[in-house]
Order: sequence, then C-alpha cells, then structure tokens
Amino acid sequence: MFLLLLLAGFLFFSGNVLYGRLFPLEHEDLIEKYAEEYGVDPYLVYGLIHTESRFQTTAISPAGAMGLMQITPETGDFIAKRLQMEDYEESMLYVPEVNIRMGIYYLSYLEESFPVKETRLAAYNAGPNRVKGWLNDSTVGSGDLLHSIPFEETRNYVERVTFRESIYRILYFYKDF
Repeated sequence: MFLLLLLAGFLFFSGNVLYGRLFPLEHEDLIEKYAEEYGVDPYLVYGLIHTESRFQTTAISPAGAMGLMQITPETGDFIAKRLQMEDYEESMLYVPEVNIRMGIYYLSYLEESFPVKETRLAAYNAGPNRVKGWLNDSTVGSGDLLHSIPFEETRNYVERVTFRESIYRILYFYKDF
C-alpha cells in the first residue's frame, strides 16, 4: 500500500513538473499586475501568450506582430496613444513589461465592443473592423456572437487560446489571481 501511494505521489509530482514546463507561469508578476489593473482574466492572458509566442519575448510573426502578445506596430502605436506613452518606440514591443501591459490593455479595450470572449479573441487575431463586419453578416454572426468564424486561421486561433486557457485554469487552479 505504501509503495502504491509513493508511486501515485511520484506520478502526480512528475506530471505537474512536466506540465509546468509545457505551460509555464512566466512573467507572473506583470500579468497579475496588468490583468488586475485592466480587469482581464489572467488565465486568458496566459493562454493567449502561450498561443501567440510560447513566451518568446523576441517572437515576430510573418505579419510583423512582435513580442510576447504579438502586437503589430500599427496596433502598438494605437495603444501607446491611448495609454499616453509619449516615449513609445516600436522596439519597445520586445520589452515584456511594455508588451504585456499593451496586450492586456488591448484585450480590455476590445471587450467594450466585443463582450463575448470568443468574439474578442477573433478581433484580437483578425482585427476589430473585420470582426464587426462578420457580426453584421447574418450568415456568420448576430449581435455580439459569431456563429461561425469565416477565416480558418482565426477559428483555429480562438480554439487554441481557449483550450490553453482551460489548461492553465486546470493546472494552476490553486492560484489566487
């Protein structure tokens, strides 16, 4: 019986270590700070960062999105103006504190127009104007809800982020965000 309990404990611990490496809580202090400041679920932020960059601060997409939360230079300029960041430069998108602050702020900003999480994530990925067009197209959306996402890339993106958010929520259920 003792050996069985010892084996179960070992498997549980090694599983948590493995999943902790696959789904890390990097930049925890920054994510908690800005998630609280802007009223965004930290688990959603972890799922989004994991999907966007796998926590690689110097990540850059083929579309030119930069940093942890993959913010495009144009969106970075927009956010910097809204946050009144007078010393903002595009290269700052690689700085974790700046990128996380801007990305979480942008999620909060998008929530004003897109209160449904999946629709907000679609807007984060495909752009708010495109998603507004989808919502006005009765074949794919109505009101605040997208019944289907016309772009396969965006549809897969929303599924990946929400799936990873769920994994973070399960693995770190004990966190008091």
